[in-house]
Amino acid sequence: MADELIFYTHPQSRGRIVRWALEEVGASYDTQLVEYGTTMKGEDYLGINPMGKVPAIVHGGRVVTECAAICAYLAEAFPAAGLAPVADERADYYRWLFFAA
Repeated sequence: MADELIFYTHPQSRGRIVRWALEEVGASYDTQLVEYGTTMKGEDYLGINPMGKVPAIVHGGRVVTECAAICAYLAEAFPAAGLAPVADERADYYRWLFFAA
């Protein structure tokens, strides 16, 4: 499926931020749980995120890592959700989004 979205996370991680964003945009996604020190550092997952960290998403074959980057990506990939401001208001949006990260 070209628009398939896979969410890689661990229950005790910052992945909860991304799950919240996924729910806010109304995206359909598959959750893949990875374990610290084992599957997170395994060859398969390192192919997704070479830093061996969660969260990460794969959407339409594109990989996005880091909470703030994923949230910004989702806001733009699903514009109907209205999470990203209009273009001329994005300076403050990006400033505070990345400050929070």
